[in-house]
Amino acid sequence: MTKWKLRCKECKNEWVLPVSFEIDKMKNFYHYCPYCKKNTFHEPVKKLED
Repeated sequence: MTKWKLRCKECKNEWVLPVSFEIDKMKNFYHYCPYCKKNTFHEPVKKLED
């Protein structure tokens, strides 16, 4: 499983999302933010190595 550091475009908080696919080609996507407590646009910051 790949882990990505994401940044919420609304609150600017960064958090880690484990996914089974590469998201680095996506400029932004809609996902639930654990800080905003709602669906917001996010951008991938970097891929984390295990």
